[in-house]
Amino acid sequence: MILPYAVAIQLWISIIIYAVLEGADFGGGLLDLFAFGSQKDEMRGLIKDAVGPVWEANNVWLTYLIVGLLTGFPIAVQLLTTALFLPLALVLIGVVLRGSSFVFRSFSPHASVSELWSRVFNLASIITPFLLGTIAATVASGRLAIKNGQLPVGLIRAWLTPFPIVIGCMALALCALLASVYLTQEAVGRQKLQLAEHFRLRAFLAGGFLAALGIAGLLLASR
Repeated sequence: MILPYAVAIQLWISIIIYAVLEGADFGGGLLDLFAFGSQKDEMRGLIKDAVGPVWEANNVWLTYLIVGLLTGFPIAVQLLTTALFLPLALVLIGVVLRGSSFVFRSFSPHASVSELWSRVFNLASIITPFLLGTIAATVASGRLAIKNGQLPVGLIRAWLTPFPIVIGCMALALCALLASVYLTQEAVGRQKLQLAEHFRLRAFLAGGFLAALGIAGLLLASR
């Protein structure tokens, strides 16, 4: 009886580590999209330098989580993958597109092609954490259940209700907050104080959105 709890605790820790580390990477893609002003190129350059060395390593925690779930809780995995096949498939596509577009835009010889890959990187950085948030909220809502021995297949409405959508937006705001805090420290370490102020402002804005969405999520959770 102790073994399932031990495995669950390890997987829970891996989720937290993945959220903290890869969440900042996702947030970097969101901040890259909304970089503007005279320091736009400098902001994007700092995001690229900060994300580049770590984005692939952070996905190891996701792999660890998937393998752990398959090994420790195969029935739960079967339920998740059949009921939430569409959002999980989109998450997988988003992870692949995000990594590949990040590399392609860095080595593209043409500015127009590089800009196209940048938009793919931005879009994947937004869609992926949003869908992960909606999946988590759907599981928490208790809408997934095996009835009469039958697994639900390809649910759509279950993860497109107000509660999962709000939690998905919360995931985005959290990613933006993490990225803003890390990039503020990164800019300070490089003695780019004006750039640090830009990211600090974005951290406050992301924190405000996160608090507002948290209140909305609590109100919806009561239902």
